[in-house]
Amino acid sequence: MNMGFELKPKKYDMRYLLGMPFACEPICTIGVVAQKVLTGIVNVLWVLVEAEFIDRGVRLAMGGETLSAMLPLLSAMLLMAAWKRMGYSIGRILTRRIEVSAAYQMSVEAVKKRARLKFKLVEDEKIWELSNRVSRDMKKNVWSMTQHTCNFINGLVRITGVFLIIFAQSIGLGIACFLLSLPVIFFSVISGKKTYKAYKEAAVHARRGDYLQKTMIDRESVDERALFAYVDYVNAKWKEQMSRYRRISIRASAQKEARNGISTVLTNSIAAVMVCFLIAELGSGTITIGIFIALSKAIYDMIDLIHGNIGSSLVTMARYASYMKDLTKFANMEEQEGACSLPENAPVFENLEFRNVTFRYPGTEREILKDFSLKMEAGKHYAFVGENGAGKTTITKLLTGLYDNYEGSILLNGRELKEYTQGELKGIFTGVYQDFARYYDTVANNILLGDITHMGDGKNNELSGGKDREKYGSRDGGKCGSEGSEKRNDKQWEIMRGHLKELGILDEMEALPMGCHTPLGKLDSGSVDLSGGQWQRVAMARCLMSPASVQILDEPTAALDPVSESRLYEEFERISKGRTTIFISHRLGSTGLADTIFVLQDGRVIESGSHKALMEQRGRYAQMYDSQKSWYQL
Repeated sequence: MNMGFELKPKKYDMRYLLGMPFACEPICTIGVVAQKVLTGIVNVLWVLVEAEFIDRGVRLAMGGETLSAMLPLLSAMLLMAAWKRMGYSIGRILTRRIEVSAAYQMSVEAVKKRARLKFKLVEDEKIWELSNRVSRDMKKNVWSMTQHTCNFINGLVRITGVFLIIFAQSIGLGIACFLLSLPVIFFSVISGKKTYKAYKEAAVHARRGDYLQKTMIDRESVDERALFAYVDYVNAKWKEQMSRYRRISIRASAQKEARNGISTVLTNSIAAVMVCFLIAELGSGTITIGIFIALSKAIYDMIDLIHGNIGSSLVTMARYASYMKDLTKFANMEEQEGACSLPENAPVFENLEFRNVTFRYPGTEREILKDFSLKMEAGKHYAFVGENGAGKTTITKLLTGLYDNYEGSILLNGRELKEYTQGELKGIFTGVYQDFARYYDTVANNILLGDITHMGDGKNNELSGGKDREKYGSRDGGKCGSEGSEKRNDKQWEIMRGHLKELGILDEMEALPMGCHTPLGKLDSGSVDLSGGQWQRVAMARCLMSPASVQILDEPTAALDPVSESRLYEEFERISKGRTTIFISHRLGSTGLADTIFVLQDGRVIESGSHKALMEQRGRYAQMYDSQKSWYQL
């Protein structure tokens, strides 16, 4: 599907109500607007044809007209009735096409925009919540606004047409009817705003109630619910929120019905007054009986249309105007150049040096790194240790280009880090983080993503879909690419299988119902969820799949016990021979694997050296290690 809609940095306002769907489906959008306009015109013409039909019927009854003269009008009325029905169906078909296409294209653009955001915006809670809200509601709000706009166009055509007919009969009558319709519009808008305000207030309590209800019923909280027995307490809080929600909703509904009652009396009274003017015009002979009957009915329809269509559409569009402001903020958020680029063929890693680097996060005054300096060489294993807030994770964010607002220099192969493209940095660095991703996809795709540029090279890799998954899951007997790998012509599968074997989970993955084709997570009926340790090894296999020469492990094993963590790091260190690795941990059982350990405190390196050398110094590292030593004694 060719992308037509692009979320660009600019100001979005009500002018884009039809412009955005038009970008997604131009022909269908023109068709829907044409259908609405044509239907409005047909409704107006119906008044004239109906009036003439009645007049000729009266003359026919009095012997002054022939039956054949009635047939063209009857045919015209049948055609217009048919169009009303057919036009509605055509509009529904076109509308559905736009809705599906717009939902797809707008969702894709929202995802792309969020992927391009500067990392400082991702870490800003308020900004990220705004982007969440805008992305989540984009297709729904834009489409809803479009529907109301089309309905408004249809109603406006019909109302305008009726007024033109009235003015054609009598200018004075037209002015009187126009002035009488203004209170209906005013009352409809005011009523709609009050109703929306009340329901908006109620929605706050509904959201709180939903959150509390989820706390009481979701699976993730079952252990703590049983342990702390807080169900009665949370249930009382839930009842309190839902009680407020019900009170506000009932009051709002009662007020809405009262206003609707008043509006019904008002609109009927105004319509009756307009019809009285028509009676006066009929009595004076200004209008025919056909025009009188057709216009009388059209006036009642018009007043109802003003009250139920125009008023609500104006309120709804005004309500969505605030969303367009949020959309403008989202579209104009600062982007990271090259954020979505694939890893490039980067230069081989030779060395890295921090020279007097000082860094603070945007919007803060605290210096996370202060005059920070160190050197690293290719092919060695490094570890960063220190207390929370010492700056360990910040170093990885700087290395991978997530932040570039530092002072001093970071030299990669003697070249300033800021001069590298995002694609080059992705080609040099790969990693596993504490909050590593658990993709609800197959075992294979979870790992092959680590080398995304070669993921589609094999004819039959996982990207080909469910048929191959089923086919190879049965043919290979659950194997992860061992049998039939030559038929696949996919070297990546063999590399993946080797990493799984080295990490000690190849047999476990092959024992799954469909081997490495088994979907993980909770989405499919046949999905399997792995243990925490298995997920961590899958994440490490993904990291190892990357051809990047520097591997970063930023506390990915924090959920494991210290002994299991040490063993897993030992396995990873053995597999990573020849590559440069950076371990970050606040537990020191794994740091003995490093050639050089950097001890951080208050944003500086206070000690560095091998485990043996640092223990002999009896400094800060030795104190930390001694305090944790008992964790690793079996």
